[in-house]
Amino acid sequence: MFKKLILLIIVAGVVYLNYTNPKREDHEAVILAALQERGPVSEDQFAAAMKDVDYSNFMVCSAAKTALDSKLITYGYLKQVKLVNDEWIKQTTQKIQKSQGY
Repeated sequence: MFKKLILLIIVAGVVYLNYTNPKREDHEAVILAALQERGPVSEDQFAAAMKDVDYSNFMVCSAAKTALDSKLITYGYLKQVKLVNDEWIKQTTQKIQKSQGY
């Protein structure tokens, strides 16, 4: 009986974590907000920047990372998304500003 209760608690915890796992759109919103803090970003520029970003869903947490070298940009857990790679934001902002002619 005790083993079944423990198993039920573990399963319920995993289901809850999966339910509260941030989606790709949540990660994109955080990235867009960080980019817009540094200057204007059009939808096309943002779409071009996101082509180099991969989204990974690990069932209980999620992450957005660079496609080429898999450097973490954001991670999400319990409906919260945290930006962890300011350097990527800085480099992407510089690319966007170059394309705008700044």
